[in-house]
Amino acid sequence: MVNKIYEVFNRIYYLMKLNGLWLLFTLLGGVIFGVIPATIALYACMRQQIRYESENHLFQMFKKYYVENFRRSLLFSAVFIAIGLFFFGETVVLANVGNGNLLLEIAIKVTRLLMLLGVAMFFPIFAHFDVTGVKTILQPVLFLLICPLEVIYMVLIFIVVSLLFAISPLLIIFIGVSLPAYGMSHVMLKKFERLEKNINLSTFAQDNH
Repeated sequence: MVNKIYEVFNRIYYLMKLNGLWLLFTLLGGVIFGVIPATIALYACMRQQIRYESENHLFQMFKKYYVENFRRSLLFSAVFIAIGLFFFGETVVLANVGNGNLLLEIAIKVTRLLMLLGVAMFFPIFAHFDVTGVKTILQPVLFLLICPLEVIYMVLIFIVVSLLFAISPLLIIFIGVSLPAYGMSHVMLKKFERLEKNINLSTFAQDNH
C-alpha cells in the first residue's frame, strides 16, 4: 500500500518536472517556434518512461529531443498555424452565416473535433515512429480511421482532464500539458505495440509459408 502511494506521488512529481521543462523550452523557442519541439520532446520522454521506465537525466533527455526536432518542427509549426487560421475562418463563417443553420454548425464542430484529434494523435505517433515527408501528416489521419476505440479513450481523457482543471485551475500550471499527454501516450503506445506485434507475426508467417 505504501509502495503504491509512493509510486503515485513519484509519477505526479515526474509529470510536474516534465511540464516545467515543456514550459521552459517553449519559452526558449519564442513560444510560437518552441511549443511544437517542446511537445515532441515531452512525448518522446514519456515514451521512454512508459516503455523502459527511464526517468534518469530527464533534462538532458528533454533537451536532446528538443534540439533534434527543432528544425523539422518549423514546418509543423506552419501547418498548425494554418489549422489555427482555418479555425478562425470557421468561427467567422459560423458567426456570419451559421446562425440558424444547424447542419453547417454541426459540420464545422465535427471538422474541428477531427482536426483537434488529429493534432493530438500527431505527437505520440511522431515520438514512436520514424516518419518523414507527407507520411507525417497522413499518419494521424490514418490512425483516426483505424483506431476508433483509442479515439474514444482520448476524448474521455480530454473530458476528465478538463473537468479536473475546471475544479482546480491551479493544476494547469503544474501538469496542464503533461497529464493529458501521459494518458494519451499510454493509450496509443499499447495500440502501437499491438500493431507492431501483429505485423511481426504476419511477416514471420509469410517467411515460413
